[in-house]
Amino acid sequence: MDVAKERIISKSLELFSQIGVKVITMDMICYELGMSKKTLYEHFTSKEDLIKQSFNEQMNEFIEKFKNKITHISNPIAQLSYIFENSLYFNKKDKVSFQLQKFYPNIYTELLKTQNIFIKDIIKNNIVSGIKDGLYRSKVQIDLVIDYIVMILYNINEDEFLKANCQKYFFELVTRSIATKKGLKEI
Repeated sequence: MDVAKERIISKSLELFSQIGVKVITMDMICYELGMSKKTLYEHFTSKEDLIKQSFNEQMNEFIEKFKNKITHISNPIAQLSYIFENSLYFNKKDKVSFQLQKFYPNIYTELLKTQNIFIKDIIKNNIVSGIKDGLYRSKVQIDLVIDYIVMILYNINEDEFLKANCQKYFFELVTRSIATKKGLKEI
């Protein structure tokens, strides 16, 4: 990606976060960057295109950082704990997520789809690794466990009380339900 496009995306994300996705105009972004609209439109066909590319880029960066972090955690149970604490990027109660959902539902839906694919993939890799290491039971119904964990993650993150007070409890509950005796010692 060229430097100008990176600057535009970076500044746009900053403004979307500070002021709001709906309120920010292309003129405001140009003003903040000291850039002409012509230059901006050389990189993005519309505000919607700018929003889509900006949040896709941000999501991709989040996913790469997450993957790098999780690969340095060798124990699948410790990885699962990290997944519970950090895997959701979009949360409906977040101002930016709320505005994307309300004013740009197609973009929001696409981002959620990307997030869901990512989360399901890392959970599947975690379960397969845990089974291989003897920490999780070999007869675990992987797809069912994945759906269960994803459901818990979204529900926890939608409720501040659950997130603050019950996240560790849900992690332990899920882990105990799939762990072997060896895995239980790791909890």
